Amino acid sequence: MRDRCGHGGGGGCGGKRLTRPWRFLGTVLALCLAVLAVSTQGRALAAKASGAGCPDGPAASFTAPSPGTAGTFALFSDVHFSPFAAPALVPALVTAPVAEWRDILAKAPAGLPPYGQDSNDALFQSFLSDMAERVPNPNFLLFPGDLLCHQFWTLYPKLTGDHTQAGLEAFIQKTVEYFFGEVARYFPGVPVYVALGNNDSVEGDYRIRPESPYLALTAQATALLLPNEASRADFLGTYPQYGCYAVTLPEAGGLRLIVINNVFWSVKYPDPGLGAAVLTFLERELSGARARGEKVWVMAHIPPGDDALSDARKQGHKGEARYKPFLVEAQNDAYVRLLTDYAPIIRASFAGHVHRDDLRLIPGPDGTPVGGMRLAPSISPVTGNNPGYQVYSYDRDSLAVLDVVTYSLDLATGKGWRQEYDYSETYGRGLRDPGDWQATYRDLGTCPARRAAYAKFFDLGSKHIDDVTEADFPAFWRAMAAPTRTVWEAWKAPAELVR
Repeated sequence: MRDRCGHGGGGGCGGKRLTRPWRFLGTVLALCLAVLAVSTQGRALAAKASGAGCPDGPAASFTAPSPGTAGTFALFSDVHFSPFAAPALVPALVTAPVAEWRDILAKAPAGLPPYGQDSNDALFQSFLSDMAERVPNPNFLLFPGDLLCHQFWTLYPKLTGDHTQAGLEAFIQKTVEYFFGEVARYFPGVPVYVALGNNDSVEGDYRIRPESPYLALTAQATALLLPNEASRADFLGTYPQYGCYAVTLPEAGGLRLIVINNVFWSVKYPDPGLGAAVLTFLERELSGARARGEKVWVMAHIPPGDDALSDARKQGHKGEARYKPFLVEAQNDAYVRLLTDYAPIIRASFAGHVHRDDLRLIPGPDGTPVGGMRLAPSISPVTGNNPGYQVYSYDRDSLAVLDVVTYSLDLATGKGWRQEYDYSETYGRGLRDPGDWQATYRDLGTCPARRAAYAKFFDLGSKHIDDVTEADFPAFWRAMAAPTRTVWEAWKAPAELVR
């Protein structure tokens, strides 16, 4: 969010009372002119950074009507926390109560994980500390899943010698309780809303079952993150079956948040028939919200459409684009149909999974977007990206998302967390309406500077990997606007790329 100028009470700027009114007025006038100059210069620099001649949208697309209607929340995803990062400490973690884990993990060798590894406790603490410093009082936090590290189910027996399912499940439960306990320690009293990722299970990657032990083991720890007994009752009424739930957010003006576990729809899930119950849940909740006149946000782990990163890499090797879906086609299409049919009440959608900063447009029957979905970067640098999290502003009256600032940690330089970019300053408009999303999407083709910004921020400025090049950008451009195979195959660029 943009820094805004303000004055606190109790003694003025310099600590001494000004006795001459004309001096006071002169000082105020000088300050106002200075603030105006800085603001104008900042906007000019932002416009220059976003590319000369690139059109900007209205300020209303990224600002609330009044300070009283402005809300803030933070979003982080794909932490992939590894309690195994310091193998020598694992036996102590197995026997110790969760309350002692922080002290045990503090004995690990210093340093953040390199590219190609999941989050150790140092990175986990670093990100939470930075986020709490930058946004100490968000209305709430969103976490679209993947709490556990990769290969958790093989690392546990390898490092402990315990090959029992009971031992694995007990250690997973302690890991989850430690994870959420630390989030709550940095953000006391702040509600946290959680989706499940494909690594979040006791059965293995993409292997969670209905009524999985993971759901039973984590239900209470997750429920404690919710704001009141009514939310906990709603959560506990459905979460233990499939990991789905819907709750009302009193801190966000009565918004209805629907959280689904769409790992059951993944093309990597062994029994796609089990995903029907999740679709039924989503449709029932959307229908009920519409009947009650409620506005809705939807959160899941896996986005619809094409795996653009994989698609781009395939093009580089074979010279042709091929659609590689994240989700089983029938369930993907049903998901997008629900997002389209209920677009009048859905104010925002969120996903993780890709470990990159990206988006999806949800097209209506005539191809014009009726909604959009933000895809979150990851904390884990396992795929070569820099770690990152996001801070959003939203309109508490309309419940539309307005703007987002992304913060990242450059692992290559070790210089610490920094602001990666401000969305509205970079792209010249915000996120309030589907038309704003569509305009930004078109600008990526016609404004080379904005396209370069998208490429840089996609993997959070990582020098370790170059995901988006000028040659393969069309694959990403296509995936943004094509959440189904049918739309992907019929896609035509909205404008000729300006080089």
